[in-house]
Amino acid sequence: MGNTTVVWFRRDLRVTDHAPLARAARRGVVIPVFIFDRALLHHPETGSARVAFLLMALAALDRDLHRLGGRLILRSGDPVEVLPQLVAATQAEGIYAYTDCERIYGRVRDARLNQTLAQRGMKIRWFEPPASLDELIPYPRYRELWYRAMAQPLEPVPPRVTVPPDLASDPLPNLAALGHQSDGKPIPPASTRAARRLLQEFLTDKADRYYWQLSYPGAEATSGLSPHIKFGVISVRECVQTVLQATDGGDSRRRRSHQQLIARLRWGCGFTQRFRYLPQLELRSLYRVFDDEGWEFDPELYRAWQTGQTGFPIVDAAARCLQATGGYLALNFRSRAIYASFLSNLAGIDWRYGALHFMRHLIDGDCPIDHYQWAMQSGVTHCVDKTWTRIYNPGQVAVDRCDPEGVFIKRWLPELADVPTDQLGQPPPRSNYPAPILDYKAARQRRVQQLEAQRGQLLKATNLVPYLAPLPPDLTPFGTDLYGGEVSWAAAPLPQLFPPPLPLAELNASEAKALRTWFVAHVNILPAKPRRSKAKAPNVDPPLQQLSLLTDWP
Repeated sequence: MGNTTVVWFRRDLRVTDHAPLARAARRGVVIPVFIFDRALLHHPETGSARVAFLLMALAALDRDLHRLGGRLILRSGDPVEVLPQLVAATQAEGIYAYTDCERIYGRVRDARLNQTLAQRGMKIRWFEPPASLDELIPYPRYRELWYRAMAQPLEPVPPRVTVPPDLASDPLPNLAALGHQSDGKPIPPASTRAARRLLQEFLTDKADRYYWQLSYPGAEATSGLSPHIKFGVISVRECVQTVLQATDGGDSRRRRSHQQLIARLRWGCGFTQRFRYLPQLELRSLYRVFDDEGWEFDPELYRAWQTGQTGFPIVDAAARCLQATGGYLALNFRSRAIYASFLSNLAGIDWRYGALHFMRHLIDGDCPIDHYQWAMQSGVTHCVDKTWTRIYNPGQVAVDRCDPEGVFIKRWLPELADVPTDQLGQPPPRSNYPAPILDYKAARQRRVQQLEAQRGQLLKATNLVPYLAPLPPDLTPFGTDLYGGEVSWAAAPLPQLFPPPLPLAELNASEAKALRTWFVAHVNILPAKPRRSKAKAPNVDPPLQQLSLLTDWP
C-alpha cells in the first residue's frame, strides 16, 4: 500500500488546495488527524461560538474525506504526546502539517513536538501556507510575493484518501463535552461547500455595492467568509482565484468591489506575517513605550462598554450586535473600528482588554487580525511616520456618516426606535437608556495629548528596533486573570518558538530597514478635511485621523 503519513489538520479543514494532504495521498496511506487540544479550547480568548463552528467544520471535513474513501481520525490531548503515539501505532514514516503562527502557544507546542520527534527518531515535514515565509523581506516585496503565490495552481483534491480501516477514532464531541456551553449565537453552516456558496452569493448579489457600503453597518455588505477562512475551510488562494475569474460585466462598481475583497484577503495574510516576525504582538503593543507607561482601567466603564450601556448609541449597538451574532456578518469593519476606538482612545483602557472581549465573542476571531487592528485603532501601531491618529466621534457625526437612517442602531437598541435619526447621536434623556458615560471632547483631548507625548519618543525613527517591545519572559495569555484557562504550558521551561521569531538583537541595518516597511504607510493619505454636507460628514474630528489601510476583514 506504500508509505503511511500522518496529516495533522489544524486551521486547514479542507481537502481542496491542501498540500500536505495531496502529497501524503500520492505517497500512499494517510492518517488524517485532528486533535482537541485543551490549551486552545480553554485559552482565555476562546469563544464557545467559535468552537461550535469548529465542530461543524470538522464534521464537514469528515464527510469530504468519506467521499474520497477516507475519514477523519479524532483524538484529544496534548499533541506532543498524541502524535508520537499515533506515528508509532500506525508505523507511519512521519507527519505532514502546515505551519501556524496564530498563537504563541501553538509555536511553543510545535517547538516541543519537534524536540520530542527528534528524540524518538521520528520525522515531521512542515509546509508553508502560500505567502508565508521565515525570511525578513520589505513589505512591498511581500505584496508581490503574495500575488505570485495566489496565482499558483490550487493543490488538486486527491482522487482517493486511503485510511487504515482498523484505526479507531474518537467520536465527534459536542460543546458540553469540550467544556463549553452555547451562548445563543446563530452558527453559520461550516463547510467548503457553504464557503463557496457564500463567495458566489457575494459575487452575484453584493459585488455591485460592497466597495461603497463598507462603512454602513446596516447594509451587511460583507462576504461572510471570514469564519471559513479563519479555520481554513476554504483557502485564501481559492477565494482570490474565484474572484479573479468572475466577470464584472464591464461594471466598474463590481470591478472595484472585486479588487477591494482581494485587498482585504491580502491584508489578512499580512497580519499573520507580522505575527510570524513578531509573536509578541499577541501580548504587547508594538512599541514598548505604550505599555511601559501603563494604561488606566475603569471596571465600571469597561462593563458598560462590553454590555452596550455607554450612552452612545452607535457604540452600544455594536456591543449588542457582537454579543448576539458573533459579528462575522452583521458587525462590519466600521462598526468594529468605532467600538474599538471608544474603549482605548476615549475610555483610556488598554486595547488588550478590548481584543480579549472581541475574541471571546467573534465567530471569525483570528488573533493576528483582531489584535493587530485593535492596536492600530488605539493609535499604538501604525504611527512611526504619522503625527495623527484616528479618534472616532461616536456622536451624531458617526450616525450621519455610518447609519444615516438609523437602521443598525434601532435594530440593536429597540428602546430608541422612536428617536429621530438626527438625534440618535445623543438621544434625549429617557428612563430606559443611559446618559453618556463620558465627555467625548475632554476624553479625546486627553488621548491626543497622551499620544503626542508617547509618539514623540519614536516619531520618524529610521531604526525601529530599539523601540520595539520584546517578547516578554512570561508568555501567559492576557486575560488569564479574568477568565482562567489551561495555561500550565507557560510555566514550563520554554523552547525556542517554532516557527522562530525575528532575532531582534541580531538584525543588521538593512534588516532593520526592511522591518520598518511593515509598520509605515505605503500611500500618502492626509487627514480628512471637514465637509459641509451633514449626511456626508466624516465620523472623525479633523485634524486627527489615522490611516485606514488595514481596518477591514471580509
